[in-house]
Amino acid sequence: MTMMTGPSQTGEHYPVGLFMIDYAAQHATAELVFILLQEKMGYKVQKMLDGFFGSDTFFALAGCRSPTNLSDRGCGVDGEMTTRAHVAVEGWTEGYLPVWEQLQQDYPSSAPRNLGNMGYQGESSSFVARSVQERAFNAEGISLDFYRDYNVSWTDSAKYFSRLQELNRSKLLPCEQTSLMNVELMKVYRDLTGDHEGVTPLGNGQVIGRCFDGYFWYAPVCRTQGSSKCIPFITGGAGWAFQETFQKATFLGMPLAWAVGSNWESYSTLPMELTTIFYWWKPDPTFLRLDAKALIFPPYDRLQWEKGIARSAATEISIDKYISQDLSTLAPDIEEFMKGFMVDIKDVDEIMLEKLESGKPYSDVACRWLHTNTERWRKWLPDKTKCFARYGLYNEKVAKFVESRTNPQDLTCQICPPGSFSEQMKDANGTTFICRECTAGTFQVSGASTECDPCPKGEYQDETGSNSCKRCGFGKYQDARGARNCTQCPAGTTTVGFGSLSLDDCACLATTINIVSQNSSRNQSPFECVACSEGLQCPFSSSLQSLQTGEATLGPQYVPHVLGGYFSDPEEPLMIYKCRPGKHCPGGKPGECSGGRVNKPCASCPQGQTWNGKQCKACTAWATVLWVTGLLISLAVLLKAYDFVDSKARAEPSPFQVGKIASSIAINVVQNIAVFGLMSVDWTNTVASTSRSLRFILLDLDQLSLSCLIGHGNLFRFVVSGLLLPGATLVLILRWAAMRFKYPKWWPQCLRAKVWKFFKTVNTIGTLLQVGFATLSALSLQPLMCYRHPNGSLSLLKYPSTFCGDSEQIIMVVFGMALMAIFVCGFFVTCSWAIWKLPAWSGQSRHEMVQAFTFLSSKFRLDVWYFGLLLLMRDMGLSVIVVAATDRPELQVALGSITILLYQSILLRVWPWKASVLNVADTACSICLLLLISQSLHVSASDEDFAETFSAVIMVILATFLGLLGILCTSALVLSRSSCPSTGLKLLHLGDRIQAARISTALKDCAKGLLEIEVSHLDKTLEDMNTYDLEALAATITLVSMEVLADTQYNFNDRVALQAVSRRTRLTRVSQVTAAKRSMRLSVKDQPMDPHQEAEEHREEHLEEDAGQRTEAASKTRVRL
Repeated sequence: MTMMTGPSQTGEHYPVGLFMIDYAAQHATAELVFILLQEKMGYKVQKMLDGFFGSDTFFALAGCRSPTNLSDRGCGVDGEMTTRAHVAVEGWTEGYLPVWEQLQQDYPSSAPRNLGNMGYQGESSSFVARSVQERAFNAEGISLDFYRDYNVSWTDSAKYFSRLQELNRSKLLPCEQTSLMNVELMKVYRDLTGDHEGVTPLGNGQVIGRCFDGYFWYAPVCRTQGSSKCIPFITGGAGWAFQETFQKATFLGMPLAWAVGSNWESYSTLPMELTTIFYWWKPDPTFLRLDAKALIFPPYDRLQWEKGIARSAATEISIDKYISQDLSTLAPDIEEFMKGFMVDIKDVDEIMLEKLESGKPYSDVACRWLHTNTERWRKWLPDKTKCFARYGLYNEKVAKFVESRTNPQDLTCQICPPGSFSEQMKDANGTTFICRECTAGTFQVSGASTECDPCPKGEYQDETGSNSCKRCGFGKYQDARGARNCTQCPAGTTTVGFGSLSLDDCACLATTINIVSQNSSRNQSPFECVACSEGLQCPFSSSLQSLQTGEATLGPQYVPHVLGGYFSDPEEPLMIYKCRPGKHCPGGKPGECSGGRVNKPCASCPQGQTWNGKQCKACTAWATVLWVTGLLISLAVLLKAYDFVDSKARAEPSPFQVGKIASSIAINVVQNIAVFGLMSVDWTNTVASTSRSLRFILLDLDQLSLSCLIGHGNLFRFVVSGLLLPGATLVLILRWAAMRFKYPKWWPQCLRAKVWKFFKTVNTIGTLLQVGFATLSALSLQPLMCYRHPNGSLSLLKYPSTFCGDSEQIIMVVFGMALMAIFVCGFFVTCSWAIWKLPAWSGQSRHEMVQAFTFLSSKFRLDVWYFGLLLLMRDMGLSVIVVAATDRPELQVALGSITILLYQSILLRVWPWKASVLNVADTACSICLLLLISQSLHVSASDEDFAETFSAVIMVILATFLGLLGILCTSALVLSRSSCPSTGLKLLHLGDRIQAARISTALKDCAKGLLEIEVSHLDKTLEDMNTYDLEALAATITLVSMEVLADTQYNFNDRVALQAVSRRTRLTRVSQVTAAKRSMRLSVKDQPMDPHQEAEEHREEHLEEDAGQRTEAASKTRVRL
């Protein structure tokens, strides 16, 4: 059997629902419908015997979920209810007209449809059994079917009916339980009829019906004629139609004694047991056996009935049939069948009577009726080839939809499937419908449709007979309905997904940006996608407008933005600049800077403000005061440096000298870390922040609020920074030169400054330039440290707002090269020359020259006097690396690592520092620097986390080494001034020192032993020795020759003599110096001697005499050897 298919969105299949109310006439007619739908039309039908009232049918066919629940029918939202009841018969629409009209108004899309009368009318009236009528007719020739037949003036009709005394009172309702007690209705009756005797007053104008004998109400004629002339009238309920009955009895003079059956059984049996007039309706099987006839009253008077006057006959009620509103879509042939379904009241009575007589179910009785009335019901069935809208001709034999019914055999009507539509066709047999495939560009998803829908925008269909459309793919759109293909987006653009609706859905690909303005002319292409440069994040659909506004139609994830560490000017948003350091540029919209910074690319604070490390803050007067104070303190320290750095050189350094050397190592490490910060390497936060905080040692004084003193001009700031060390050098020279002039005689001795010696002044200046060599190297090369922006322009690494090639940068280059030539290269060449000449000056006893360059050699062992030059080379090399590979961080790391590694290798090879603790400290610091620079090339997020932790650990270790070095030096200095000086030396040398007396004894014993060995044997022994052993012997002979014997004729290795750096001279030199000084004193005896100068000269004379005596003794020893 065929199941109906629900709406397309559910695709559910369900049977035809036949809704029924449990009363006989509906059972009789509904069974006819059920059998024909199921057996002749092939539908599966489900009986739904749920109703109690006629109005329940309306709500069931409307799709309400609980149609029999009077308090809540469960109807839901109009148009969204799914109907499961589709057909109903035997409906009394007029009886529930207000409910019907309200349902049509509230649910216009779901309310059921009334297909009209089903062939007969329903009536309710007063009935008389045919047997009574026949008896009266036979006796007097009256039929008792007309109201006038009951007029007591003409005839005594009561004699044909039972007496009131014959009625069993137990089967009647007492008056107080009937409608006689209805105050309002009885008042209406009294007012309309004027029958005051038929009511009982209650006061206040209220009345109830007058009760006779406890069970009856007597009509006026009955009251006047006596109860013997009354005809019993039986009704049910509480008094069905009592208002109508009372009025007719009063107006028409009928002698009725009205009573109510106590229940349904009493109501239905009393007319069967006695002869009475009774209230009944048709069709109904209750009194069919009596073959009762309705009394004929005056014709229906509409005007009277509208006034409430029921004197005339009531109008007949149409008995209707209904279908659900969606049945015409689900099964139009059932609708056609229901329209043709017509039965007569006699047919209905016949079926109900047979059911009463036979006791068989209605289904059997209806089936028998159908068998005997074949010609009647065949007319109800629709033509199999007469298809309705949404259906089409279908050949069941070939299982195919056809477009002709020339040969009607095997043809039926079926719902047009998805991908097709139902089209009307006319032929010789009339009108029918056929199914046609949807054309290209259209579709039909649900079937059962009279047309195909055009494909919506964003979709297309290039095939026929489709039940859906295809969405336009990526990079395509469709802005018209019913399209057969999609339009390709312009070159360089695509769409965010499938099904794009217009050209506006096309947008530039990710990593590109549309630079066409929204205000461009219509003739101009709406797209010009260009590649986004480094530093600009361009998601799909990026445009110049969304970059500037920070908003995008598709959502925030589609907004292009400048990446953190980059900057772009709002006037030229696509010109991307790289920020140094990156934290100054937070990214986002063009022009965004952090901390209130301004200019390109977030290079400085506004005028009158300075950077405090986190944000720009207003300059205060304290900044100027602090700078002036700092300059004065620096000047005082600089002048005091003459005495500080000019201490006596020793082969064995004192704890104080070790402390000074340790300080220089620490300063050099700090300088190197600061230089690391100049590299374009992506350092970890720990290294970057540390390097920035140490940048002042490279004379980067911005963090010390220098801009508050001299402004934000890059050129001026650079020149001021570059002149600090040369200025300090000039101060030292002027201090030395000023003391070349003689004081007037009257000048107080206490105000006369100490005279600076030339070679000591040179050593002081050399020390200053040596300490600041790394600083000057980096500073002078800053104008050449250009890094490249993503837009192709170049900026200075230190001054990003100064662009390479500008006049300002050129002036900086000139100034920087002058610094490089004079104070970096000049100083390095001078030091290289001095390193080369030191051994010769030492051998030539040019001790003043050696002492002028003590700053180069005094920190190291005398056989490694040249190591200071390697330090200078390392410092200058790291600065040159920044210039040579500014935009190549990986090359900077490689070259920096090589530089530190070469220095470390030489350091481990020669072990140059005079104290072991210094060598260990320098080695440890170099290893830490090498590890720091090697971890800078992290490439992933996980590597970055590790690098951050690793670099923090290295920085802690480095600080720990320097701290321990300081503690050791301090401890040794304290111990050297206590009673345990040897313990201080142990700390500095990380162990015990061999006693000099032991070495002296061993050396003499060796000398005696060597004198006893034959030269040939000694030659043979030395020939068999290892090269390293021979070099060790040669170094020992050189050491003994220069330091013990004070003779340089056995110099196998270059070495600076200790006497050259400690001011010891030969005896002849003592005589010459002493004589010269004495003659000088005699020549200037009239001039008072500076007491400080005199004391210094006496001290030097004693040292020289002591050295002379030792030299003479060494010469005698050599003669003996």
